[in-house]
Amino acid sequence: MGHRSAIASHRSLARPHTAMSSSGVSSSSNQVKAESPDISINHIDEYVELLYEDLSERIRGSAMILQVARNPDNLEELEKNEACLSALSRVLREDWRKSLDLSTNIIYIFFCFSTYTKFHPVIVQYKIGSLCMDVIDYELRRYESMRNEIDVRKNPLGSTPLSAKASKEKLNNSSDDFLDLMNEERPKEMEPPRRRIPELKQRPKSGNWSSFHSSMSSSLIKSQILNSSYHEALSSNGTQTPDSGMSSSGDMKATSNEALDRNDPKVKKEEIDRLNKQLKLFAKKQEQLLRVAFYLLLNMAENVKLEEKMRRKNIVKMLVKALDRQNIDLLMLITTFLKKLSIVGDNKDDMSDLNIVAKLPRLFQSGHSDLVQVTLKLVFNLSFDGSIRKKMIAAGYLPMLVMFINDEKHHGIAVKILYHMSLDDKVKALFTHTECVQMATDAIILNLNSKVDLDLIALCINLSLNRRNAQIMVEGNRLHSLMDRAFKYQDNLLMKLLRNLSQHESLQPLFIDYVGDLARILTICDDESFIVECLGILGNLSLADLDYSQILQNFQLIPWIRNVLVPGTKMDDLVLDTIVYLGTCAHDELCALLFCRAQVVLSLIELLKAKQEDDEIVLQIIFVFQQILRHESTREYMIKETESPAYLIDLMHDKNSEIRKVCDYCLDIIAISNNEWAKRIKLEKFRNHNSQWLCMVESQQHEDNNEDYNEQEEEEHDLNTYLRGEYLDNCDLYNSNQTNKENEDNDSNNSNNPASPSNSTYGRPASSFARSQDLDDLYNMSISTKSSQGSSQGDNSFIFKSNKSLDADCLHEEFLMA
Repeated sequence: MGHRSAIASHRSLARPHTAMSSSGVSSSSNQVKAESPDISINHIDEYVELLYEDLSERIRGSAMILQVARNPDNLEELEKNEACLSALSRVLREDWRKSLDLSTNIIYIFFCFSTYTKFHPVIVQYKIGSLCMDVIDYELRRYESMRNEIDVRKNPLGSTPLSAKASKEKLNNSSDDFLDLMNEERPKEMEPPRRRIPELKQRPKSGNWSSFHSSMSSSLIKSQILNSSYHEALSSNGTQTPDSGMSSSGDMKATSNEALDRNDPKVKKEEIDRLNKQLKLFAKKQEQLLRVAFYLLLNMAENVKLEEKMRRKNIVKMLVKALDRQNIDLLMLITTFLKKLSIVGDNKDDMSDLNIVAKLPRLFQSGHSDLVQVTLKLVFNLSFDGSIRKKMIAAGYLPMLVMFINDEKHHGIAVKILYHMSLDDKVKALFTHTECVQMATDAIILNLNSKVDLDLIALCINLSLNRRNAQIMVEGNRLHSLMDRAFKYQDNLLMKLLRNLSQHESLQPLFIDYVGDLARILTICDDESFIVECLGILGNLSLADLDYSQILQNFQLIPWIRNVLVPGTKMDDLVLDTIVYLGTCAHDELCALLFCRAQVVLSLIELLKAKQEDDEIVLQIIFVFQQILRHESTREYMIKETESPAYLIDLMHDKNSEIRKVCDYCLDIIAISNNEWAKRIKLEKFRNHNSQWLCMVESQQHEDNNEDYNEQEEEEHDLNTYLRGEYLDNCDLYNSNQTNKENEDNDSNNSNNPASPSNSTYGRPASSFARSQDLDDLYNMSISTKSSQGSSQGDNSFIFKSNKSLDADCLHEEFLMA
């Protein structure tokens, strides 16, 4: 039945509406209950007859019918009483401006029907929903006008039309909350204006100056008699009619105006306090009407078509305007309604345009737990929109939301909102100015369950991408606690968090102590998702202090790696992170030689054939080739013993720019080291360059021929103007190789680009060499003797490094003996 859960949770909120206030019932309802304690549906005809009497009798009759309708057992019989429903709808349509009690009673009767979906056609039939929206709109504008007049009174210059206009604009455009009518700040005493009576060109004949002020404040004066007649008090639009029957109020107005004319700030303050008190009483009665009307519309909004009609009649604007009220129950109802509407894009955009973000912070500070919970749910719905999230950040939502992390009731929804905010990179840095990072990390560590809260770990994963947030997460021995928990429960999400932390270069040395545990878990864990994250951490640790070859041999990772690289046996994420780890290890010459001797390179080539369409896997494989080609001891093996140069030539013109960059670098190394491959590479580059040029020329020629054909349709062309590609396939290239090579280098813009991971978007470890310098060194090595060859690692004292020689023959022998 749609909103039955919402109705059940707010049923207590509906009971105080109008005839049922928190202290019982309204004055008319009290009288009815006292005179007729045995109100029954059997006397419904008598109650309906009262609707045709004067205003006071109509109020009494509607209150009696309301007593009957509040019993759910009577609704079916009332539904069949067409005379009763027709009379109620007619009275509401004709007299709703005359009395708040009358309007509230009748709308409440139909609200009782709206609590059950089966009775919704009754409300649609008599068009009560549309009428409720008219009533709400009118009451909101009336209250706004009265507030505006009080603001004018507070301002000594408010008697001028310009000041009144400015006050209205301030009321309409201000994002500040209305002052609490119970705790309104006392107006500051200020010097009264020297002259309150405007100068006129001609003196009025009557000489009665009080009429000037009465035209400004009559609606406020009339609010003193709200319980007698709201129509006469508030529909006169600021003018007094001679037949209004308000002689006593006229005397009171004169007295009030005379008091205001005095230059005594104390008297003026007392007058404003009195008007505020009157407005408070009026607002309390009006909010009963607004609650029952909004609740009826909320129930009717179960129907999507009816909700769309409400949207077209600006229901969102009315709800947002009513957020300025002080009644907690009314605010809960409005916020619940807005939460429901906010899931529709158009409604969400309307709320954003109406600056709803500026109205919600005071609800967080209301101290009412249920209201805060509903408000957080509304904010969560709105936080899916990026532009609204920016407004929330600008309005200071972040510190307020962080306070709810330790609140058991609001923790879940607050973390969800913070997760949405953490999606923006600029906002991640703002979290460092709050205690969110420490609180979230500690909540993960202290959690007694085997699985952490998904929203909380997702928030931390996002925040860990920021360097400062990552540093906060590992402070106070938190890294050790996180690692222990991750290994204990084999939590892949927690290990993903640690993987993000390991991306920051300043934090990588902290992970050295856990390298052995990470490598050991690879061969004994069956959860591939967990293994992927462990491999990701190992792949991020590009540290000179690590002896990667010892890790590979001690934990027997080479057979495991070859098994993973077999096409089709493992999921692609595991294969990809394994290749990334190989690229990190291959930076060490001993590991590069190990990969060659253990035929890992051949496995990579087979995988390259099978995964040609996966750009990421292809790119990482080529990066491994690049790392191996950089070492002289393994370069000859790659060039002469494998098919890697041929595949690199094929990928030289790949559509992926990153793949082309890494291929160019690898081919440059091969060209420097091997003259035969240098000729083939230059020829292939020349052919590709000219084939692209010929394709462009032939395309242009085709367009020109079409234009010539249109101008001279019978003209024939016997000769081809340009050479065809077949000629180039058979041509012999001699002295133009170097020139074409230089042209190709200029066209590719790779002279200063190492195609290293630091220049790519794939998160590879940063390379420690520059391309131009590295290629010069390779060239110098190719034309010099190897007698002065030394270790590439320097004389640093490493944590895991051994002092083994890197001579190729010795490495071969050591590997075979091992």
